[in-house]
Amino acid sequence: PPSRVFAHAMSFACVTLATSVVTAAAVPRDARRAPVMRGTAATPPVVGTLHRRFEKPRVRLVRCAVSDDTANDFVPWTSPERLLLTAGWLGLGSTAVFVAPTGTTEFDTELITSLISSPFSGTVNPIFEALFNSLGVVPAVYAALLLPGGKDQPRLPPVPPIALSFALGFFALGPYLITREPRGEVGSVKKSDLGWATKTVFESKIFAVGNAAFATFLTAYAVSHADTASVQGFVELWTTQSALCCVSSCDLLVLSLAFGGVIAEDMERRGFSHIPAAAFAAVPVLGPCLWLVVRPTLEE
Repeated sequence: PPSRVFAHAMSFACVTLATSVVTAAAVPRDARRAPVMRGTAATPPVVGTLHRRFEKPRVRLVRCAVSDDTANDFVPWTSPERLLLTAGWLGLGSTAVFVAPTGTTEFDTELITSLISSPFSGTVNPIFEALFNSLGVVPAVYAALLLPGGKDQPRLPPVPPIALSFALGFFALGPYLITREPRGEVGSVKKSDLGWATKTVFESKIFAVGNAAFATFLTAYAVSHADTASVQGFVELWTTQSALCCVSSCDLLVLSLAFGGVIAEDMERRGFSHIPAAAFAAVPVLGPCLWLVVRPTLEE
């Protein structure tokens, strides 16, 4: 049942988040990057004549080279933005467990079957259908925004949460967004640092335009069918008929609210400051897609 799936997803994500937090907290901040010591050596005592056998060992002192790399002092649970993301993640889980309608397994199964077999045919509430399909666009946009700064993340790797987010949404992506280290400095990520998929697919303008075109279609489809009957039908789905509709709607809401900080970091990384990140994040689904279309390429 969807409610059981969401409960298992929450349990898995809770364990993942708790493990990363405990691991990071258990390591002293000063010991997270141990200084590199080079060249320390002691000359062993010379064994030979009797008077040298009892001679004190001669110690050759060599200057130690200590790495001057400063440890990253970013602590996720001290950031207001990360605390808000944590609250959104917990709120989404609470909605799935305590608020969503129960006993809707059979109805939700038929709903998914109709969405797959007869897309945009009018058999499913058009508002929910546009919303449901948007949950395929949003993770793709997050992949394009997060993968450039995902190399050598100390707590969680980016690929598994992003891949799982296509099925589990913010349940899977939330722990990574909460615990990741920001990589927003200009020049901190260069095009040559990217993997093949990130450089070829997610940095591609064809990919960006394709997502923007589909998001435009979904927005137009929902708006053009947003009559009184469709709105009332969506409310009925959300409140009494479908746990899938209830949780998916809340999932898209939280994912949309979380875009602001991620887009702002991507702008800073690319040296873009002409338009505020809030302008793109304020338009659900379509706004982040438009940022992918207009964003500058990374430095070589």
